[in-house]
Amino acid sequence: MKKNNAFQKFLKSMRFRLILLCLIVGILPCLVLRAGFLKAYEDQAASTRSIAIISQAKILADQIAANDYINKQNTESITVQLNQLSNIYDGRVMLIDSAFQIVADTYGLDETKTIISEEVVQSLSGKEISKYDKESRYLEMTLPIKAANSTEVIGVMLVSVSMDSVLHDRDAVGRNAAILTLIIGVLILAFAIFASGRLVRPLRKMEKSIRDIQTGYEEDGLNVNTYTETKEMSESFNQLFGRMKTIDDSRQEFVSNVSHELKTPMTTIAGYTDGILDGTIPPEQEKEYLRIISDEARRLSR
Repeated sequence: MKKNNAFQKFLKSMRFRLILLCLIVGILPCLVLRAGFLKAYEDQAASTRSIAIISQAKILADQIAANDYINKQNTESITVQLNQLSNIYDGRVMLIDSAFQIVADTYGLDETKTIISEEVVQSLSGKEISKYDKESRYLEMTLPIKAANSTEVIGVMLVSVSMDSVLHDRDAVGRNAAILTLIIGVLILAFAIFASGRLVRPLRKMEKSIRDIQTGYEEDGLNVNTYTETKEMSESFNQLFGRMKTIDDSRQEFVSNVSHELKTPMTTIAGYTDGILDGTIPPEQEKEYLRIISDEARRLSR
C-alpha cells in the first residue's frame, strides 16, 4: 500500500512531469524524422529505379522499332535483351501492339492475349507512364514504341518490377534507425532523471526550510536564491512569515495583558468573598468589602 502511494505521489510530482516532457520533446522528433526519412527513402528509391529502367527501356524500344520486332519477332538479340532487363530488375516485360495484343512476354504466360488498361491506352497516344503501387509493392512503367524515323506509335512496352529488394533495404535502415532512437531515448531518460533532480532540488530545499520553520529550528527565514522564482517565493514567504510572527507576538501580548487584567480583580473578589464566608472579616466591615467586590465585578464587566 505504501509503495503504491509512493508511486502515485511520484506520478503527480513535478520531477515525473519534467522527465516525461524531456522524453516527449527528445523522442517524438526522432520518430517523426524516422518515418519521414523512410518514406522519402522509399519514394526516392522508386523514382531512381524508375528512371534507370525507363532509360534502358527507351534504348531497347528504339532497337525494337528499328528491327520491326513487334511484327517479325525474329531478332534473337532483342529477345535476349528483353529477358536480361526482366532478370536484372526481377520483373516482367511485355510488348503490346497497337491492337492491344501481347506479342511478347518474358514470363511466357500471356502472349497473344489482349490487354486493355488506362496506362497502355495513354502510352499508345504517346505518353510515358510510371506508377508505384505500394500495396502490391510493384513499380509499373509503360512507354510508347515509335516507328523508326516517325512519330507513329506502333506499340507499347510494359515493364513491371518488384520493389521487394528496395523495401528490404528500407526495412533494414528502419531497424537501424529504431535502434538509434532507442539509444537516444535511453540517453535522454538518463539526462532527464539527472536534470529533473537538479531542477527540483531548490523546491525540496524550500520544503525542508518551511518544515524547520514550523518546528522552530529555522530562525533566519526562507532563503533559496537558486532561481528567480524561488528567490521571489522566498521573499514573499518571509514577508508573510514576518507578518504572522508579528500577529502572534501581538496575540501573546494581548493574552498576557488580558490575563493580568482578569487575574487582579478575580483575586480580590475571591479573597474578600472567602473572608466574608469564613467569618474572618468583622461584620461591621462586610458592607465595605461587599462594595469592593461590586466595584471589582463592574471593572471585570468593563
